[in-house]
Amino acid sequence: MGGEHDKRRLIDWIRAEIQRSTGRRYRIDLESLDLESLRDLQRLLRDLDAEHQMAVQRARMLPWRAP
Repeated sequence: MGGEHDKRRLIDWIRAEIQRSTGRRYRIDLESLDLESLRDLQRLLRDLDAEHQMAVQRARMLPWRAP
């Protein structure tokens, strides 16, 4: 039972994070993924957010070097 509750919370977090970062809702069947895959997806979303934040910070510090 705890595993299902953890999975539900993780799915809710992933859906909220995708919507926050893109401003859109996607109809991805996250329920079909196992807990390990969901955790990897969570890690991917966090890594992408960190990369985005670093890119914004670099652009502010060195605006003339932005691609």
